[in-house]
Amino acid sequence: MTDDVQDSFADASAIDETDLSLVHALQLDPRAPWTRVGAALDLDPVTVARRWSRMADAGLAWVTPQLGRETGRVFTAVVEVRCEAGRSLEVAGTLAQRPHAFTVEHTTGSRDLLVTVAVPSLAALSRYLVESLGALPGVRDTRSHLITSVHAQGGDWRPRALDPRQRARLAADGPERAATAGARRLTAQDRQLLLRLCTDGRAPLTELADGLGVSVSTVRRRLHTLVAGGDLELRCEVAQPLSGWPIATWLLADVPGAEREEIARQLAELPETRVCLGLTGSRGNLSYSAWLRSLDDAERLEQVLAQRFPQLVVLDRAVVLRFVKRMGRLLDPVGRSVGVVPMDVWSDPFDGS
Repeated sequence: MTDDVQDSFADASAIDETDLSLVHALQLDPRAPWTRVGAALDLDPVTVARRWSRMADAGLAWVTPQLGRETGRVFTAVVEVRCEAGRSLEVAGTLAQRPHAFTVEHTTGSRDLLVTVAVPSLAALSRYLVESLGALPGVRDTRSHLITSVHAQGGDWRPRALDPRQRARLAADGPERAATAGARRLTAQDRQLLLRLCTDGRAPLTELADGLGVSVSTVRRRLHTLVAGGDLELRCEVAQPLSGWPIATWLLADVPGAEREEIARQLAELPETRVCLGLTGSRGNLSYSAWLRSLDDAERLEQVLAQRFPQLVVLDRAVVLRFVKRMGRLLDPVGRSVGVVPMDVWSDPFDGS
């Protein structure tokens, strides 16, 4: 282990239970004012603001946007990538710089990388897989799984650092959510707003307004409409090694089609669950990811799933060795945010470089 990595692990001691409580609070309401967060945590607003600033500056925690869960607006896929020997991290680093690869994971198992990709059409996905990803030096081959439904995603995961009373305080004054009528087309201004939020999901309204060349009231109204309508979601992330759940696993499973929705719903309710996706065009129809405290817990979790869902057949499994990128954020070897590539899903997915 290099001195730099050892120093990075030493930095992990800079986060404590109060910091995790702050992360949990911002997961419930990512743009909550410090006065309300402080009241929920029984802390002075200046104290929570200072703690957040320290964590954000160090890349230990951040707030980032994501499109709503309706998949009709974009096409998303989990892509398995096999690389030439010794070139996995080189390929991962190149992919991480591209806006359509939202998340890049280096894993164990029959593939080297798992890449979550989003593009505006199936034709664009074809072009991306063949002309961009497939032509990348070091890539041997790829296998894609189309995402048809999102039952749980990273923004739903909680570190379980707040007690019921604290959660209730935040929920009482939290943002309203309206019932959605399906995915709506985002305007060019909406897209620019999303891209600016990629850099800082808690950016002040004045800063967002200046960047977009509109009034503060316009940004406030549009942001509220997008979030309340489910067209845009904000999520608070934390460097995984600091979360208390340093192990990430993936399962590719197959379940009876008529039971998939109910099984996925129950999986999404498990506290370890990080992601649960419905798939098509794949040998499995369900993808499941959990954050765990140890490798032993991975075996125990699979035993629990086998007992609870005997109709669920595990087809493949993997452990994440390292997140190279997570929802647009470039990460160092210990999970800290060191940069951002805005998730411009609407740009041309072909990169001839």
